[in-house]
Amino acid sequence: MNRMVRIVYSEKHKLHADPRGYHPENPERLERAFKALMDAPFNKYLKVVNPPSPKEDLLFLVHNEYYVNYILEESRKGFHYIDFDTYVTEYTYELAASFFTASFESAAEALNTKEFIVVMPRPGGHHAGVNGVAFGAPTLGFCVFNYAAAAAKSLLLKGYKTLIIDFDAHHGNGTQEIFWNEGRVVHIDIHEEGIYPGSGDVRDLGGVNAEGTKINIPVVRGAGDETYLWTLANVIDKVVEVFQPNALVVSAGFDAHSGDPLTGLNVSDETYRAFGAYFNKLAYSDVKAVISVVEGGYGKGLISGLVNYVEALLSGQFIKPEITGKPLIREGALRDLKTLLSRYWGIELQV
Repeated sequence: MNRMVRIVYSEKHKLHADPRGYHPENPERLERAFKALMDAPFNKYLKVVNPPSPKEDLLFLVHNEYYVNYILEESRKGFHYIDFDTYVTEYTYELAASFFTASFESAAEALNTKEFIVVMPRPGGHHAGVNGVAFGAPTLGFCVFNYAAAAAKSLLLKGYKTLIIDFDAHHGNGTQEIFWNEGRVVHIDIHEEGIYPGSGDVRDLGGVNAEGTKINIPVVRGAGDETYLWTLANVIDKVVEVFQPNALVVSAGFDAHSGDPLTGLNVSDETYRAFGAYFNKLAYSDVKAVISVVEGGYGKGLISGLVNYVEALLSGQFIKPEITGKPLIREGALRDLKTLLSRYWGIELQV
């Protein structure tokens, strides 16, 4: 371990809360995860920094003016729900804008410091699109501003080909919409099929000048480590070999963990160790910056999954198991994925 992990965190996140305590996206989930990191045996390699004051002009690099002003005005009204499952408080706009600024600036700083960046924001981010709701989703899905998109935009402006990997159990519809027509961004998204937000079909490939750069991998309910490790070895690693990204942004959601109350997947800590170790390997190759943004996770998996992910991100250590079976991906989706990888990437998927 010879690199540091910069943890971007602020106690102010507690100001974004449903006072009735009903909501699964609550302050306690992040507090417990942060404490677990601080208590971990590798904590001497962690450097905690507060997010900076918001630089509101940066928001317009990702979101449109109408949406930014909408969140500002809604926050001024105090606590209330702006859709069925997304709430704001009087502090939400400033808090989310601050973490957005941190994500944008940390990406640039990582190029110089070579630190791994882990942003721990609230509220969430990856469901927020250019104008809020993305790809016909029913709600904003607990999210306000898109931090992963902020980091990727920062890297693009510096001329870096950027890979976004989203392993949250829910499709990162906002991020994918934002970069739909951007061929310099490859977005690989592993998510549970058939749950919120309802997007992320394998055949959604990207738009003008970007077709084939959006790679969706919907897995079926019950999918676990073997499916995720198969995806890492057979899709992600092979796309990386062809694309050769200069920078990596990770939407690191931990709600695919077994027992998460909002999903039906069966991932263990070993999957998160594998991803962390793989990203460590990339950081010591041609990838100049690795920025992770914590997304979902509403049970014990956020705590143990995040700790294992960060530990492996630092050490690169992971015991690779033998993958013996087929991934739990619907047959039609697997066939479409095979076609996509062959047509756009020259990768012949062996299943």
